[in-house]
Amino acid sequence: MFVVVDLETTGGVYNKEKIIEIGMIKYDGSKVVDTFEALINPFVKIDPFVEKLTGIKNNELKKSKGFNYYSADVNNFLKNSIIVGHDVKYDYRVLQNELKKNNFILKNEFLCTLELVRRSYPNLSSYKLKSLSKEFDINLLKHHRAMDDAKATLELLKLCNE
Repeated sequence: MFVVVDLETTGGVYNKEKIIEIGMIKYDGSKVVDTFEALINPFVKIDPFVEKLTGIKNNELKKSKGFNYYSADVNNFLKNSIIVGHDVKYDYRVLQNELKKNNFILKNEFLCTLELVRRSYPNLSSYKLKSLSKEFDINLLKHHRAMDDAKATLELLKLCNE
């Protein structure tokens, strides 16, 4: 079982980043079997750059629950799966840190679509998610929104597994 994960975060100091949005897609290798998405209140003001990049506003996040509210559900969603992401090491590290604060240990294997696409298509000019989506005609409506980026990442996984 794969879980394609994308996070939007506050950015900032290494290992101090907070999740502001999570999108996850559970994929059994042939079909999507479940999804999970949520806006997350980081309880810190997000930078105007992040607001502009993601379109997620501070006032939206104030109405959302914190990661601790979702941590058990996120942990259960990820159980017995390989975590997939585009440049997955960042999202994995942030997720691992947030889960650890809530007494969950993330030890899942992970798979990076950035590395998979580089190996499968070594001569592309860019390996950014937006560029790859254009290159392979993948629908990416709202880049830098967690679920839309996760959907595009899932399509890259399928492409590399053909």
